Amino acid sequence: MRKLWFAIILIFGCSIFVSCGKNKARNFEKPPHWFASYKDFDQKDYYNYLQDKITALNSSDVIFYNAVSQFYKESKTPIWTANGWQEGLIDSVMDIFSKSAEQGIQPSFFSYEILSDKIQNIKSLEIKGAEALYDSLSRLELLLTHSYLTYAKSMAFGATDPVVVNGGKWLFKPDSIPDDFAIKALESCGDANAFLRELIPCDSDYVALQRELCKYLALKDTVFPTIPVIEADSGRVARNVHLIGERLRMTGELPESYVASDTLGKELMPAINLFRENHAIPRSKHLDEETIKELNRQPSYYINKLSANLERYRWRATQNKGESFIAVNTADFTLQVHHGDSIVRMRVCCGKSLPPKDTTRVRGVLQSQKTESPMLRSEINYIVLNPIWSIPAGIVKDEYYYKFVKSNTAIVKKEKLHIIDLRTKKEVAPESINWKKVRRNNIPYQVFQESGSFNALGLVKFNFPNTESVYLHDTNNKSAFKRRVRTLSHGCVRVEKPIELATQLLTINGYDTTRLEQVMITLGFEPTTEEGEEYLEKMQEKEEEYFSKLKPEDTVFYRPLRPTTLALKQKMPVYIEYYTCFLGENGHVQYRPDCYRKENNILFNVR
Repeated sequence: MRKLWFAIILIFGCSIFVSCGKNKARNFEKPPHWFASYKDFDQKDYYNYLQDKITALNSSDVIFYNAVSQFYKESKTPIWTANGWQEGLIDSVMDIFSKSAEQGIQPSFFSYEILSDKIQNIKSLEIKGAEALYDSLSRLELLLTHSYLTYAKSMAFGATDPVVVNGGKWLFKPDSIPDDFAIKALESCGDANAFLRELIPCDSDYVALQRELCKYLALKDTVFPTIPVIEADSGRVARNVHLIGERLRMTGELPESYVASDTLGKELMPAINLFRENHAIPRSKHLDEETIKELNRQPSYYINKLSANLERYRWRATQNKGESFIAVNTADFTLQVHHGDSIVRMRVCCGKSLPPKDTTRVRGVLQSQKTESPMLRSEINYIVLNPIWSIPAGIVKDEYYYKFVKSNTAIVKKEKLHIIDLRTKKEVAPESINWKKVRRNNIPYQVFQESGSFNALGLVKFNFPNTESVYLHDTNNKSAFKRRVRTLSHGCVRVEKPIELATQLLTINGYDTTRLEQVMITLGFEPTTEEGEEYLEKMQEKEEEYFSKLKPEDTVFYRPLRPTTLALKQKMPVYIEYYTCFLGENGHVQYRPDCYRKENNILFNVR
């Protein structure tokens, strides 16, 4: 009986051991034949030596320090130098590190050259004595572990800190790294190659950019010959036009089979316009200097741009957006409303891009300017019809103060401004203020612009919580959307089709045609139905009643149009992003200028 119980306990104990260690169990390789030349190697002595090295580690020596220490303490065996040398495993991860440029990160970021030297040093068989050998093996072991985990983290969550490389204008809350991420990575190191490859993003945008990057990496040592400025129209023959065809064959707008000539023919001209579309240059039947300049970009330009944007995609800040959301790409000056299979697109204007200053660099990273539109994720929770613009104190100080000093009442009348005395909390007549006696750095007034189509916010404002106090809104400057570069605002996003956007959001929130017409009437549009006319009459009656109840002194400040707030039960997720490379509707990778100068910040940190 005692033997039976002993057998049961033994089996149960073994099952626990197997269960607990199933992720860690792996078949170690036999050491390669050349390693037998190290006669001084003793496996037990080396493992003890390695444990002492690990005990002496600190958080600056290795990424995920706590997880690494725990793993080695529990496993009591090396990963890469088990049995002295795991050649297949080492070769597989070194091969991945050597090709990391295909993911937009230089191999040096993973200490590839240093690792190669250490490996070669050991393989040279010139290390003498057990102590020197154990030191070389243990250093390689820990550096390989550090690089392996760095690669895993880089593919799963990005190699850089987005808050840092975006100069602070980063309000997303990306996926945090799970506490067990490093442990699971270490437990999967038996098949490190497969584990690391599974972490690489596989969505269509990332794959398209990564494929495009590989195309230009193959050309990285190629120097494109300079295409001179050519003046020619479609269908004409001009000198050096063949250079354009050869270039477009390289960049992908023309097939490999294209035979270049000096004729702007039926195949070449559409390809030139496709190239223009991919670079946000207007289509034309003529060659122009801007197109030639863009065609003269060298492979390094594309490699850098694609590398920076691949890193942005790896941050995983905007994954799983769902079926309904708004995405703003400030680099492309566009907004997309996604709802099921429907996509509505429109132009936007975003925050100004100011000239950089050396004082705005911190550890080599260019800090964001205050006028930039921040990158964020939030939810539109209410719409304001006929908004007032409460002009920020900084804009009053930097822009309006001088206007008030020059002509106080004129600017107030022209822009329909109102002024509140912050000391009394009451609105005051503009002629009662002597702005020449007001200290610019201590302005005791709040200025706002009354509702109306002339208002800087236009007729509609879309509000969502964020710490930068930015929002989407209409604008009184409709001509701004005709510009190609639309960095014009103080940080908010101006929307080209605000009525269309509002209608879609309200429809999603259950507004029928009757309620939508009431919204339009509130915005000042004429009724289109009898019910609408009745609604307008009631509005006018209420307005007359409101005015009749005002005190005589308050009628001076009466505003016939005032904000109406519409709360949204079904909030709409909104993402303000910044992608200077992305997969276009035409199936080609699109390239946009780095108007906020973010790319070098990323590249500076992944090389």
